[in-house]
Amino acid sequence: MNKPEYFNFPVTLLDGFLTDSTKVLKNILYYALYHHSLKLEFGDDLELITSSAEFFSVKLGNEHECLKIGEKLYHDYKDSPKCGLNIATFWDFYKNQKSEFEKVSLLGFLAIKSILGRKTYCKIDNKFWLSRMSGKAKSMDISELDPNIQKYNSEYQTKKIKNELKQNWGLKTYSRYTRGFYVSFQMSLEDLIYQAEKRRKSTKEKQSKLEEKVILNKVLAKLNNPERGI
Repeated sequence: MNKPEYFNFPVTLLDGFLTDSTKVLKNILYYALYHHSLKLEFGDDLELITSSAEFFSVKLGNEHECLKIGEKLYHDYKDSPKCGLNIATFWDFYKNQKSEFEKVSLLGFLAIKSILGRKTYCKIDNKFWLSRMSGKAKSMDISELDPNIQKYNSEYQTKKIKNELKQNWGLKTYSRYTRGFYVSFQMSLEDLIYQAEKRRKSTKEKQSKLEEKVILNKVLAKLNNPERGI
């Protein structure tokens, strides 16, 4: 059996990460273990949680707590968008002291991953990005987000996070003459730029055709009603 590489969890669990990262990471762990235990067949609930922990090479201090909290989180956030956190990264952040910028960079990474899902690339904006970083499924007004996330709502701060993700997390991003920005972890920068520019060209052509159609309809209306003049 292949060794697992990720803990999968609802992005909603990211809420409050900058305030209490240990609690958030523990909830992610408990959710992931409980979710995996549902795929197992033999034993009662507690035995299944123990087997799930063994599968992920996790030593639980309290299996009952894991089962109780994991089950509640699973049912509370069952329909929330999901994300995967690399297990090695998880333990690095769980066991080691991290700066706030390191934590917000992880949030930025996970938010983009959750938005991308199975897509190789997509276009997003800062509002949606920051909303996901705050654990929101949908794009929210900045004033509704975690105050610890709100302070990163500036061009300087978002650019700083993007640069960190580009340099150390494998992000490719492009934003020439676009509302929002394109992101990918799988494509080369050249391919991402090609897709972005192709979509921009297609959009401009559609807009041009629509404008021509509107003007044509006006002209035809005038021709059909000459007494109204031009």
